[in-house]
Amino acid sequence: MNAVNTVQTLSGTNYKKWKQDLEICLGLMDLDMATREDSPPEPATDATVDVKSNYEKWQKANRIALLVIKKSMSDTVKNSRNKAETGNLMNELMWKMYNGIGYVREHILKLLDIGAKLNALKVPMSDPFLVHVALHSLPNEYSQLKNTYNAQK
Repeated sequence: MNAVNTVQTLSGTNYKKWKQDLEICLGLMDLDMATREDSPPEPATDATVDVKSNYEKWQKANRIALLVIKKSMSDTVKNSRNKAETGNLMNELMWKMYNGIGYVREHILKLLDIGAKLNALKVPMSDPFLVHVALHSLPNEYSQLKNTYNAQK
C-alpha cells in the first residue's frame, strides 16, 4: 500500500487528523527526520563520510516530506498559504532597510531575491520598481548614488 495515499487531504478543518496521517506516512517511509530534527549545517569539504551522509539523508527527507505535504493539501489551503507568503514577502521587500552591517551588494541581492520570489507567486515586480525599492532602502550616506541614478535618463 502506498503510504502517501493514506494521508487525508488538508482542508483547513481537519488539521489534527491530517498531521497525524502525515507523521505516520513519513515515519513509514523513514523520512520523518526532517519533521523531527533541525537541518544539520552544510558539511565542510573535509567532513567525514558520516557527516556528509547524514546531511544528504536529511536533505532528501526534507524534499520528499515537502512534496508529500504539498500533495496532501487542498487547493484552497495552498492558495491561502501563497497569499500569506506573498504578504510576508511584500512586507519584507517594502520595509527591509540596509543597516550598515555586511555589504550593500548582499543587501540588494536579498531584495532582488525577494522580488524573484514574488514574481514566482504571480506578483510581477518590474526591474525599475525593484531599483527604486533598493535605493529607498539605503541610508542617507548613499544619497550621492541615489542622486546619480535619478539624474540618469
